[in-house]
Amino acid sequence: MTALLSGSFVRIFERTSLVIGAVAASLLIAEGCLRLVGYSYTPLRIEVIRNNEWRPYHAFQDKHFVYDSALIWRPKIGFSIFNSQGYRGRELAPTKGARELRIFTFGDSNTLGWSGPAGPNWPEYLQRLFDQTGASVTVVNAGVYGYSAFQGLERFKEALPLKPDMALISFGGNDAHLVAASDSEFANRLGTWTRVEYAVARAKVGQLVLAVLDRFGGKRDERVVPRVSLEDYRRYLEQIANLGEAHKIRIVLLTRPFTGESPHPLWWKHLAPAYNAATIDVGKRNGLPVIDVYSYFMHAPEYFSDESHFTEAGHRRMAELMYERLRPLLR
Repeated sequence: MTALLSGSFVRIFERTSLVIGAVAASLLIAEGCLRLVGYSYTPLRIEVIRNNEWRPYHAFQDKHFVYDSALIWRPKIGFSIFNSQGYRGRELAPTKGARELRIFTFGDSNTLGWSGPAGPNWPEYLQRLFDQTGASVTVVNAGVYGYSAFQGLERFKEALPLKPDMALISFGGNDAHLVAASDSEFANRLGTWTRVEYAVARAKVGQLVLAVLDRFGGKRDERVVPRVSLEDYRRYLEQIANLGEAHKIRIVLLTRPFTGESPHPLWWKHLAPAYNAATIDVGKRNGLPVIDVYSYFMHAPEYFSDESHFTEAGHRRMAELMYERLRPLLR
């Protein structure tokens, strides 16, 4: 009897494997054929996923990060450019020195800098400028690729036990990216489903399935939204300002630098100026210093490697600008 049951299970397993293999092969063949004929179904919701949606990549595919239910993705501790505290640069001692000043830089890829141990990043160059004066200042690079103010607020909260004296806040670029669901909505979704949705939208077979569903089931809502709305962006900066006041941390807001005109109404640069204006306004309303980095670099494309990221010379000039503007605030 046991032998008969074992044989039955083996046959069921073999048949199931054959069916799965046949389905997988059929899907691969169909995908190849659709690519060969140039098939594409890209309504607005798929277009923004294909062109603006980097969140699933950072959360599930980028080896430098791990998925996080609150932050969506976070640096992989002790891997590549990140130290054991999840920052780039020097490790912080558990107890701050009596005369030590800690400056945390919160931002996106333009704050984190280039990849690789020796990759240019302006927080490191700012550290070197302070070191030359013998000042007891530690600059912590808390930037993360792709981060918005939604994630920046949470990362700021996590840094509070390390006793920052000053925090430089630089967001507004990724916030302006148009997507199918805002960061707050995205973070509330099940991680596995997000990966499936992302794969379906990018695969030709998935696009064909969506086209059929739209044709016979009624086209779905084509609404697109910024990753962080302008209202929420202001609110997150306000919350950072309030936390800074409560913990005696000097908050300095930075506008987000970029260069060139917006190539398309759906492109982030079409909305980014409003986020820079909001940054300046929040600073004025809350009595916070604002460094208008965008205006400083707006007529200097030679400092950019692309539309939104500094060259090495750009990172060095940014460090010099920060050093000039911050020294009076540290007295």
